[in-house]
Amino acid sequence: MKVVITGAAGYVGWSALNVLAEDERIGELVVYDNFARRNYGLLLAEKRPTYSKARVIVDDILNSRALKHAVEGADCVCHLAALAPSPYTDDNPHAFDQVNHWGTAEVSYAAEDAGVSRIVYVSSGAVYGFPGHMADVTTEPMPANAYGASKLAGERHVQRLARQMDTLILRAGTVYGRNPVARFDTFMNRFVLDAALGRPLHVHGSGEQVRPVVHVASLAHAVGAAVAGEVAAGVHNVVEENVTVNDAVSALRGHDPAVEVIHTNQQARLHDLQVEPTPRSGALPEIRRDFHEELPAMLDSIRLA
Repeated sequence: MKVVITGAAGYVGWSALNVLAEDERIGELVVYDNFARRNYGLLLAEKRPTYSKARVIVDDILNSRALKHAVEGADCVCHLAALAPSPYTDDNPHAFDQVNHWGTAEVSYAAEDAGVSRIVYVSSGAVYGFPGHMADVTTEPMPANAYGASKLAGERHVQRLARQMDTLILRAGTVYGRNPVARFDTFMNRFVLDAALGRPLHVHGSGEQVRPVVHVASLAHAVGAAVAGEVAAGVHNVVEENVTVNDAVSALRGHDPAVEVIHTNQQARLHDLQVEPTPRSGALPEIRRDFHEELPAMLDSIRLA
């Protein structure tokens, strides 16, 4: 099986690539990435023997000609490339629209023209906005920011292909966890980095706002199962649990009481986003990582002493 994976040099992409490389059913892996983050951990990390099945194409998903050539002969396209949000997800909405919306359109066109049998798209729980209740896959998406709107627009392009191929949309929670190309602009990873560097953890608002989370390794295994045809076509949430910002702070302070915290606008109660966790049994692989254990372990692993 030939698989094209866009964004494989990124945070989720690195972990997903390693899962796919270990799958003996996959004979060829095409890494399609523009390395826009200038993070070359994919190339610098220790190489595994299974990397021999992978080859790298450095290009952009908005380059339709290059993308079409890369996808020729593919059985599955795994689309992870995206402009990921900073804490200010309404900054530069045009960029989100170009990359996450129209970039996904280009990937969908290329998959359609190549006649692939399956497309896997990693979307986001941000498409739900703040519905005021536990969101599940039947909840009508109502994005509250430019990032969520762009990911939902990408979903529409993928869903258009459902009559021609298996389409799988994985709506991921906030991703956390360590790998060589980890991002540190979302609250879980940012807290760990700040604690490791001896900086105070900055909490905006009361800290009681709830967010869905998933470990990067868990998401990668869900991607691997979807690519391998072990997951039913359709929309799936990939979420381990819903946690408050204060829960993450407590996990780190319980491990190291010296960790400092600074609150800004502590009286403000911000909006919640709760997403139904992935079932313990069902369409996706079981995911059981506990952030109470994972965050302290991550902190210890990146501290110098």
